[in-house]
Amino acid sequence: MLPNAAIRSLAIQMPSRHVRNDEEPYASIPDIPHNWWRFWGIKARYLIDREQGETAETLAVQAAEKALAQARLRPQDIDLILCNSTCFAGWSTERSKALPRFAQQLKIRLGCVGALAIDVEQECITFLISLQMATHYIASGQARHVLVCASEYISGVLDFSDLSSTTFGDGAAVAVVSADSASAGKLLASSYASNADFYDLATVKWRYPVNGPPQPEQFWSYFTLDRNAPAEMQKFVPEGVPAVVRKALAKAELTPDDIDFYVFHQPSKILVSLWANNLGVDEDRFLLTLGEYGCMVSVSMPVTLYEALRQGLIKPGNRVVIAGAATGWGFGAQVWEVGPIQWN
Repeated sequence: MLPNAAIRSLAIQMPSRHVRNDEEPYASIPDIPHNWWRFWGIKARYLIDREQGETAETLAVQAAEKALAQARLRPQDIDLILCNSTCFAGWSTERSKALPRFAQQLKIRLGCVGALAIDVEQECITFLISLQMATHYIASGQARHVLVCASEYISGVLDFSDLSSTTFGDGAAVAVVSADSASAGKLLASSYASNADFYDLATVKWRYPVNGPPQPEQFWSYFTLDRNAPAEMQKFVPEGVPAVVRKALAKAELTPDDIDFYVFHQPSKILVSLWANNLGVDEDRFLLTLGEYGCMVSVSMPVTLYEALRQGLIKPGNRVVIAGAATGWGFGAQVWEVGPIQWN
């Protein structure tokens, strides 16, 4: 009989800079709507400081080393690395380097000599997709220990004169998912959906010169957020996440009331609250982390899981839903029975 897959350890690594809304570069942004901060619910966020040698890669390595130590595993014990960084701008110390991404670099830096290294990308729900892949590799007997890494340097593609720059933060999170014959933890069910009708609300585009022959250094990527995005998101995002949560729960033959805790992606305070209200989830069964972390793209869900573990809100044996939405737009939900997750 093949073993279940359990989240064995979880570690996070934040940059050194923690910047509040009334500090630069945010204090100089003109014409911030009066309800802007109320909708997003963000007070501060961590930002990578290149002058201190920080990159998405350095944060990922540090988080991975802590996760391995918590799991009491050696790098050579890892069979598979699933890695993502939504905006590849700045994961390397060399700004012009875009591809390949850094799963292979993480493998080399950690010394996971026998691991297959794969880059995965589905924006904000990539961590969920990677957890799903990890459980399948373990269930099929192709891996015993999987390293799941999400590391974001979203500030590297932001225009700090624009409102869109206010919502995001940088950081890294790494989980070790392992075969668990004792059934102390397992993925019970999952559900996913997509809807591209609002694709252009939030995108990363290329900046390039319009006159004269372009030079390679003149091309760069930048994030765009439609100024009406908060209102537009409320047309479909509040329904999208609860819909996939209910489908996952139905597969597990559970109801929302059977779940001990909900770990939601953190795009805005209002959206998270709407998801919880739609599902009938009380405030003591979910957590808001974006106040001090901002929206960390694919790192938001593992950071919120980490904070719930750190605060004692999730305990071994609990049933936990992890769910969220991603630009594009994708929706995902997983139902877990958690074991004793070690966190740093």
